[in-house]
Amino acid sequence: MHNSNRIMAQIRWTVRSVVLLLRVASGHPSVLWHYFTDNVRYRLVKLGVLSGVAKHVAEVRAGFAAHAAQGQFKINFFDSDDWNIVLWCLTFSRIFNREDPVRILEIGSWEGRSTLFLLTYFTNGHLTAVDPWADRDDNEYKVTKESREREARFERNLAPCAARLTKRKGSSLQVLPQLLDEQQEFDVIYVDGSHFADDVLTDGINAWRLLKRGGILIFDDLLWACYPRMRANPAWAINLFMKYHSGEYRILGASYQMILQKKITSTDHESADLAAFQFARATVATN
Repeated sequence: MHNSNRIMAQIRWTVRSVVLLLRVASGHPSVLWHYFTDNVRYRLVKLGVLSGVAKHVAEVRAGFAAHAAQGQFKINFFDSDDWNIVLWCLTFSRIFNREDPVRILEIGSWEGRSTLFLLTYFTNGHLTAVDPWADRDDNEYKVTKESREREARFERNLAPCAARLTKRKGSSLQVLPQLLDEQQEFDVIYVDGSHFADDVLTDGINAWRLLKRGGILIFDDLLWACYPRMRANPAWAINLFMKYHSGEYRILGASYQMILQKKITSTDHESADLAAFQFARATVATN
């Protein structure tokens, strides 16, 4: 009975994930192409066909595994199947060198496993970790024994990288506006905080303003489908974000994560003649 329930849950998850993927792809057809190519590239790397990339991935993975072995991780969401490591190595190597002084913002750090990977990959990078390190109950964050222990594990796990890490404890809804006020900018932003669609959308909008031109924005959980209302899941928010910012990015990857690169140039420039007309109207109105 237990196995049959698990199989049924897997089928439901798969169907709902496909529905979410198709919804995003309906407004952005290239998403399906990226989903297909991401899967193909992953298989080719794992088979060793892309030998240069496979060597790069193996080198990064070995360094990360050595660091992670010294940590205390109770849960492994990040690299349980190697997918994130392979695709992140493929993506990052197209844009950056590992030695670049990359500034990273991570929204949702948990025990710090993805944090540790990012600081392992970018050997001279600096990461700002945003997390409440508290448990959420009806839109309210509460510090519990479990959350205190989780925060302590984060600090122990990241101790070797402490000099390149800034910890900003609090909800992303509070911390990201603070970073904007501080006029901070980042080269890579990883959005993996709350899974509620409205939070994901808010995080995405704030993250985009914090992202440098040419930088990379990664939305996690594109195919996460646990909320009964489809529009409550992250994909709904990611789809809205992509519609609003259409033309301002290029898609670098679309599998379980949506990876976007912010374009160097912006097309949203104020029209001089329309601005002059509006100013003239306002001037007349006040005289």
